[in-house]
Amino acid sequence: MSRFERFALHLGAWLTGLSGLGYGWLRYFQVVQGEFGPEPHPLQGLLQHAHVLAAPLLLFALGMMVRGHFGVKLRSLGREGRRTGWGLAALILPMVASGYGVQVVTDPRWRTGFAWVHGIASVLFLLAYAGHGVRFWLAARRGEAAGAAPVAADWE
Repeated sequence: MSRFERFALHLGAWLTGLSGLGYGWLRYFQVVQGEFGPEPHPLQGLLQHAHVLAAPLLLFALGMMVRGHFGVKLRSLGREGRRTGWGLAALILPMVASGYGVQVVTDPRWRTGFAWVHGIASVLFLLAYAGHGVRFWLAARRGEAAGAAPVAADWE
């Protein structure tokens, strides 16, 4: 993966992940009491828009990652990170498809179902993404990862 691809992937994952976690927290746990009853938190809309705007960057970066990282790793004989990498790959489709589903369905039952799938798949994706990165970073520090000449160069 090139430095640009790595940067775009990390930036897209962080922006999308943090805005999504923030939006979910405000949506489900921070309802404020207004003059006429419960109201959404004032920042909820801002974080929702930030999440929807950041998601295409993550999708673009994931597409670059498939070409520049995933395909290369599949063809190589190395075993490091395979489990977390496959976990990440398996979570991309339900995360992305349910994210689009939440935005386009009109039936509240479908929207709720897509929201649950999106939330669960996204949190698992973020955990696997962090685990995958930490695992590589630790291997690079020990000098076990292929091409890990400068320590933790993949996270710069």
